[in-house]
Amino acid sequence: MAERPELHRLTIGTDGAPGVVFAHGWGRSHRDFIPAAEALSTVARSVLLDLPGFGASPRPEAAWDTCDYADAIAEALRGGLVKGPVVWVGHSFGGRIGLRLAVRHPDLLCGLVLVAAAGIPRAQSVAARLRGRWRSWRFRQLKARAADDAALHALEERFGSADYVQSRRDGLRDIFLKTIAEDQSTDLPRIALPTTLIYGGRDTETPPEIGRRMARAIPGAEYVELEPCDHISVLDRGRHQIALAVKEKLAAGGAAP
Repeated sequence: MAERPELHRLTIGTDGAPGVVFAHGWGRSHRDFIPAAEALSTVARSVLLDLPGFGASPRPEAAWDTCDYADAIAEALRGGLVKGPVVWVGHSFGGRIGLRLAVRHPDLLCGLVLVAAAGIPRAQSVAARLRGRWRSWRFRQLKARAADDAALHALEERFGSADYVQSRRDGLRDIFLKTIAEDQSTDLPRIALPTTLIYGGRDTETPPEIGRRMARAIPGAEYVELEPCDHISVLDRGRHQIALAVKEKLAAGGAAP
């Protein structure tokens, strides 16, 4: 087995309190969840991760998928990263990993809080699918004619998403392409953990329709929509809703007042 990269993390909260693990989205870091973790500091011991390849955590040697990420984190949890079972709070990409953990290592978790989580394809009209296919075809055509790296990078800026462009800059293009193609729809009905999904009503990256469909597929899941929030502002403006969902999971497990 290849050596696991060390997980950089920040710990906030009370020694001996129930454990909560926060996992950020693509291209982000543990800093995104500091406000929510501080709101929980009297009732939980929160570990805020830099996922491998992000923040201060080195990238994996291989092109990991979300199963690899989940297995690496499970190994760290079994090794004493934080007292468990824990509540997993995942934003976007961190939500993808949480879904995998809930299916592959459910004994390590007592609940899921998925914030603007990715994991299933967005619903698209026929016209939108055709536009997407045309853009992909056009990008491939122009890419084949690119004279140099500068021209190629300009095409990526024109046709690619912000995360796609950033993945090259961060040296994570292989992991990005592998994880973004995953469809975890078939895993959702297998999740038996208490789950809350929180989405921003103005999120265009993981729009609310994704959250609604995921909530319908996960048995007993609760869906919360914060209308004024987008993909990133939901982390700050929604911090009290995130903290409330975590407290409910801890209380249901008899771990918090």
